[in-house]
Amino acid sequence: MASRSAKAPSQIPVELTSFVGRRQDLAAVRQLCSTARLVTLTGFGGVGKTRLALRVATDLRRAFPDGVYLVELASLTDPALLPHTVIDAMGIQDQSSRTPVTVLEEYLRARHLLLILDNCEHLVDAVAELADQVLRSAPEVRILATSRQALRIDGEYVYPVAPLPAPHPETAIRPGTALQYPAVMLFAERSAAVVPGFELTPENEDAVVRLCQRLEGIPLAIELAAVRLRVLTPAELVDRLDDRFGLLREGSRNLPQRHQTLQALIDWSHDLCTPAEQALWARASVFAGGFTLDAMEAVCTDTDLHATAVLDTVSGLVDKSIFLRDEHAGHVRFRMLETLRAYGQAQLAAAGILEEFGRRHVRWCLSLVETAGDEWVGPHQSEWAARLETEHANLRRALEFGTSEVGEARTALRMAAVPWLWGGTSHLNEGRLWLDRALALDSEPSHERAWALATAAYIATFQGDDVATSTLPEDALGLARELDDPAAIAYSLHVLGMRQTVSADPASAIPLLTEALEGYVRTGVQVQYPDSLRVELAAAYLFQGEVDEAATIVDALYEQCQTNGDRWNLSYALWGQGYVALVRGELGRAETHLLEALAIKQEMHDGVGLAFTLELLAWTAAAQRETTRSAILFGAADWLWESVLGTPHLAGQREQFEAMARRQIGDAEFELALGRGRSMSTDEVVRLGLRQESTPMSSHDVARAEVALTRRQQEVAEMIAAGMTNKEIAARLVISLRTAEGHVEGILTKLGFTTRTQIATWLAQQSADHH
Repeated sequence: MASRSAKAPSQIPVELTSFVGRRQDLAAVRQLCSTARLVTLTGFGGVGKTRLALRVATDLRRAFPDGVYLVELASLTDPALLPHTVIDAMGIQDQSSRTPVTVLEEYLRARHLLLILDNCEHLVDAVAELADQVLRSAPEVRILATSRQALRIDGEYVYPVAPLPAPHPETAIRPGTALQYPAVMLFAERSAAVVPGFELTPENEDAVVRLCQRLEGIPLAIELAAVRLRVLTPAELVDRLDDRFGLLREGSRNLPQRHQTLQALIDWSHDLCTPAEQALWARASVFAGGFTLDAMEAVCTDTDLHATAVLDTVSGLVDKSIFLRDEHAGHVRFRMLETLRAYGQAQLAAAGILEEFGRRHVRWCLSLVETAGDEWVGPHQSEWAARLETEHANLRRALEFGTSEVGEARTALRMAAVPWLWGGTSHLNEGRLWLDRALALDSEPSHERAWALATAAYIATFQGDDVATSTLPEDALGLARELDDPAAIAYSLHVLGMRQTVSADPASAIPLLTEALEGYVRTGVQVQYPDSLRVELAAAYLFQGEVDEAATIVDALYEQCQTNGDRWNLSYALWGQGYVALVRGELGRAETHLLEALAIKQEMHDGVGLAFTLELLAWTAAAQRETTRSAILFGAADWLWESVLGTPHLAGQREQFEAMARRQIGDAEFELALGRGRSMSTDEVVRLGLRQESTPMSSHDVARAEVALTRRQQEVAEMIAAGMTNKEIAARLVISLRTAEGHVEGILTKLGFTTRTQIATWLAQQSADHH
């Protein structure tokens, strides 16, 4: 389970340039997508597969009520991370011990959406396997893939994407008619953007036609060529291009002809760059998912490429469309098309320096993580959390390098062992993967290994992985004591105490956590470690019924976090204060603390914290006799427990409040409201929890208000209950799709519901009441 939205989400990037040609391709692919569940657009790099897929998805997005999701795979190299990448792209918060494939299957099973898997060719086996599993488990999911080769699984429809039509070299073109060819039209439009006032004239038409012929209608080639009109005429472009194509075909006889053409284009673009631009292009190829100017200055410079030259060099590469400029959270980032990035990697390999710059990239990533750790507690904590999420692809690339290159496993251990990196960026499950790999590679006793074992145990405890937590904490503590490492001993005791806090014997956690806290204070570890421990110590006291001791801890932590700017642990202090107030019967005070905690957890994207806070808000609502609100919040907490941690926490403490709510509203109404909570998106639930939206009416409330559907609405509701889609309803009633959608929205609004499932449940309840 994961975040869902009442309105279909669309992650299709906004088009920044015109879409030229492809009318027949668009019609054909749209038709395929209406009948086939898997359509793969095939063709070589730069031919326009991705652009075509995104335009098709834009045209079809209304047909997918649960949204359209783009999963970019170009920078992913490890097939094992494919499901993790899909989970990230879809915004699924999952840190459970379930396999990522299982998470995806369960999330998609009842959804009607379009999944775009872009650039699959280097992961074709893994993509084929995952696509097959998704299609078999989720009958309403459709997949549109782009790849240089077909996936070759049952049910796949392959659509080859050809270059844009260009004049044939042997065909005479009547003067003034060249713009009827999409390749020429594309060149003319892109050139006008580069050179204001550019247009096709009798003087340049022949050169443009010959240029588009030589470029074989490849959109990427045409767009790169157009950029050079800043310094060359179309005729000069043709002259340079002619020489390069001939040379590279002769030097690359073992490549397919279409790859020779693309290679020639990239070599030509490379030769038009200055030596500094060539060097930076190659060196920046070690980044994944984007990079900043500061990152390039740190990783890519030396005596041959000075840091002072990077700014001007980047400008030149942006002008040549080698680097693409984006803005993210008020900062400029750059990226490369995968074809160009791969070319840069080949240049580094040919020069024998690929490993050197790979290691530089790893060191930069490690420095980023450690600097974030040093500055985590302070006024810039939210910014650091956002930056680490933005740089996740680079951190992942560094960990890939560290777990595949000789001598780098220790660095990978050091990076992966930072617990707040994974918890603070909602990637607990992936953190376990990297920790397991690095621990398997570097078995020598070391501080890094002891810390990594403890972090693996920490994550496993959150996930409810009893097998791992039965051995990992003791392994960590044993190694820490063998090394006589006081900080690692304290951390290992902390994890042992955390394990006991969530066990059947929380009293045993108190001495362990107390000893760990004393060790933290003696060794001076980063403040986030002892402050996190204080939250767990307070929880252990609360579970033991020692409320005053817990209150003393969370009140002191609250004051400290208010002073030092640690909003992450401030939210947990507020959670603890809310828990204390609830136990003491101070319901208004409890809600005040929990609402403040919830707002911070939303800001910090703390999925684990959201689950804990919504759980306590549900208890508080039950105690306040806001029964429907309580049941909805219980449902929301349930699916967060399942998706974020894989196992429920606080289950034992929950029983009395759930029983209270059930007595107040009755089992049938409670279950209906529980289902509403399970079906709401994270944002919807947070708004409800913060009282920014009113609590939806229960079916009992709806009936009491004498809400009645019209005859047509009743008919549509019965079709929804039968599992029919809007398109099927429109066909059955011989109405337009827009009209059918209007009926469905009208029913949802009238009943105060947010999902089709709620309509079906309500209809069943109405039928039961009448009988």
